[in-house]
Amino acid sequence: MNSAAFLLAINGAIGLSFATAFVALTWRSGIRLGRWCAVGFLAAAATVTVEALASTIPWPRLTSTLSFGLLMLALTTTAAGLIRHYRPCAPVTWLFGCFVAATAVNALVVFDLPRGSWEQAFGYQGPFALMLATSAGAVLVTSPRRPVDVALAVVLALSSAQFLTKAVLSGLAGHGPGVRDYIVSAYAFYSQTAGGILSLLLGLALVGLVVTEVMTEAKLRLQRDGLSGLFNRAAFMERVPEVLRRSGSMPVALILADLDRFKSINDRFGHAAGDEVIRVFAADLRAYFEDGVLVGRLGGEEFCALVPNCGPPAARIHLEALRWLGRQNRHERLPADAMPTASFGVAFIGRDETFDEALQRADVALYEAKAAGRDCYRFASIRVDTAAPGRRPVDALAPSAGSSG
Repeated sequence: MNSAAFLLAINGAIGLSFATAFVALTWRSGIRLGRWCAVGFLAAAATVTVEALASTIPWPRLTSTLSFGLLMLALTTTAAGLIRHYRPCAPVTWLFGCFVAATAVNALVVFDLPRGSWEQAFGYQGPFALMLATSAGAVLVTSPRRPVDVALAVVLALSSAQFLTKAVLSGLAGHGPGVRDYIVSAYAFYSQTAGGILSLLLGLALVGLVVTEVMTEAKLRLQRDGLSGLFNRAAFMERVPEVLRRSGSMPVALILADLDRFKSINDRFGHAAGDEVIRVFAADLRAYFEDGVLVGRLGGEEFCALVPNCGPPAARIHLEALRWLGRQNRHERLPADAMPTASFGVAFIGRDETFDEALQRADVALYEAKAAGRDCYRFASIRVDTAAPGRRPVDALAPSAGSSG
């Protein structure tokens, strides 16, 4: 085995190793980027296999088409995976259209051009460089630009530059090895050396990104309540300061909800029925509130929503809508005449008030709603001392503590 063939074998092993790593890392994960990358590195491994066997394939055009097509497929799949990772709804069909077009042009046009001519050099290497540059641009434009994102973009850009360099060197030399002579050429040795180093760097950068996302996903999973799918109490409280910071001077409503007679539901119909009631109520909260609203299960049958830019009129609309949604629900484990309800307590966080203080006021309002017969809501008492200069306190605009829906 000569040096170039040895490097081809090494590059093939790198591709297979990374493909296996991506599958293993994301086997039980929702991070689909790992699947895209696994397919890409499998295609890259197949590319070097074709190049290693080039001298035994009797049809040079077929060898060239397979080698080009498989490598182009590897880069296209990786680019599509990155775009979909950062923008899940982004279209990627056009990338595969480019792949098909580039492969067809290579087979029908570029292959017949003089080996080493500028047209042949850029016709062959150019599509690889463009696809890698597209990937680098997508990462820079659509990613949050964390260190791992920037490192990946740099490696993609270097890989793109490598293919352009190969085209320039081939054009300057004015000749190059034929498809069947590639494996025994010095060009193959240096090409595979550079390609192997950059493939290794690209694989490591992609693994770093996938590991980062898998760890983030695992952290979020731990922060979610397993039954309701909402943030648990600790995760909810952790996010409160950021919501309040983003809200600035806008009014923020703290809506505390508690399922009515929940213990009775468990006692009469079983804990499976109680679990269903919690899941259905949480689903209503997730479906109704927009992404900017922080919603969590504080424990047991108690839930909390922190709603930015929400004064008393908007809060009343939200509460009536949630009560209406509750009346539309159907529960498989409950008889038709058993309609679970919820009571609500609402407080508007004052300018100099802590979240815990507002939560206590909302809890008092919730207790008043329970005492008033349940299946209703109450607004917390007015905080005159927390109003911004020149403005009435936001709770002063709310209905009195005895108002209900």
